[in-house]
Amino acid sequence: MTLSRRHFLALSGATALAPALAGCGAGPDGTGDIQLWYSFSDQQQQNYFQRTQVDAFRGSAAVQLTVKPSSVINRLTQTALAAGTGPDLVLTDGPAQVAAYASAGYVLPLEKYAQQYGWDVLAPWAMAASQVGGQLVSLPSGYETMIMLYNPATLAAHGWSVPTERGEFEAICAEAKAKGLMPVAAGNATWRAASEWAVTAALNHYAGPEAVYQALRGQIRWTDAIFVDTITLLSDYFQRGWWGGSVENYFTNSFPKLYAALASGAAVFMITGSWAFSEILPYFGEPAGNDARWDWAPLFPLRPEVPAAVWDLGIGQTLSINAHSRQPDAAAEYLNFLETDPRRQAEGIAEAGLQPAPVQLSGGDFPPGADERQSRLYVQLSNAVTIGYTTWTFWPQETDTELYTNFEKVFTGRLSAEEYLAGLDVVFRRELALGKVPAAPPPQGLAR
Repeated sequence: MTLSRRHFLALSGATALAPALAGCGAGPDGTGDIQLWYSFSDQQQQNYFQRTQVDAFRGSAAVQLTVKPSSVINRLTQTALAAGTGPDLVLTDGPAQVAAYASAGYVLPLEKYAQQYGWDVLAPWAMAASQVGGQLVSLPSGYETMIMLYNPATLAAHGWSVPTERGEFEAICAEAKAKGLMPVAAGNATWRAASEWAVTAALNHYAGPEAVYQALRGQIRWTDAIFVDTITLLSDYFQRGWWGGSVENYFTNSFPKLYAALASGAAVFMITGSWAFSEILPYFGEPAGNDARWDWAPLFPLRPEVPAAVWDLGIGQTLSINAHSRQPDAAAEYLNFLETDPRRQAEGIAEAGLQPAPVQLSGGDFPPGADERQSRLYVQLSNAVTIGYTTWTFWPQETDTELYTNFEKVFTGRLSAEEYLAGLDVVFRRELALGKVPAAPPPQGLAR
């Protein structure tokens, strides 16, 4: 699992445990092995991946894994690709980065391999988002969704239930704030782009996935009244101190502090991504020396017009084949091994907290003793009917940066919602005209 800019944790120590190994390595240089560069959140993940995803492969070529620090792997990869070298399999943080590599001619089309191996076992929405200019150029090797974490004991102590609509949520937030609690554990001291998680949730669950889809296709503008209302509501939540306790505290809250607050009952909810399943473990139960327990619930509609079940899906990691690879067929064989076995994906979730490729999972795919909370999420995701759109997957890169950096100016009172969205729309329209907007599948109709 790479630590992309959505959920990079300084506390992970990934840079320390994953030294940058020398050389550009790749099969393009004719070594005979399939070269793969990767980064991991901890040593356990690295050891597990080496044993089950590298050493266990029995294909036409062996695999050589080179571990790179998460802080520099993207830069090292881009430099190598520009020089005509690099690994046979190209790891990225998502479709926007793939689109840039495809435009530069760095990666190969994959249609013939999709037909050869039957890659229609991967979720249609994810495969649609893996195309650039109508060509399949990557496979989604890790996907995620937005969720709401909570401590069941905290809710029980205050007589609250898990909210299923806006009124219930706002009532709990108001009461929690009055009691001196943090309604939503949030902050971006560890990672500035964390602000886009809140924007993602608001767009999909207030404006709704159909409006977001139309805007991503250029059919309506980001200045539309529905988006103005969305940003206005979210900014109001921040200014009430519901996100992070206060506007000031939001900028100083670190992820470790927020997980600890959720465990102690000082915070009520956390609206985050499914990647948090592995990050939260040190703060609950035996590892933390407490009896705290966590659980999750899906996000809920903020308007009656929005479907009750919308899953904000994102591709957090992709793999492509280097256009300069001297053994693309062997690379595709290994790619198929990594991506398509449901039991392999489920075991990676249960044993090492790896984010899975978007294959259909059932409860029976998970090994004995797997965490029921994790298996429950991925079984539900496998049957998702209506999808939402995470900003880091479906927004082009410059627009996404504009989205989370300038949203700070809205809830701190330096920009109005209208001004913020007007600026966002200008950047998006420019990238749309340049063909830089990743392909967005429709919110319904692509589920299995």
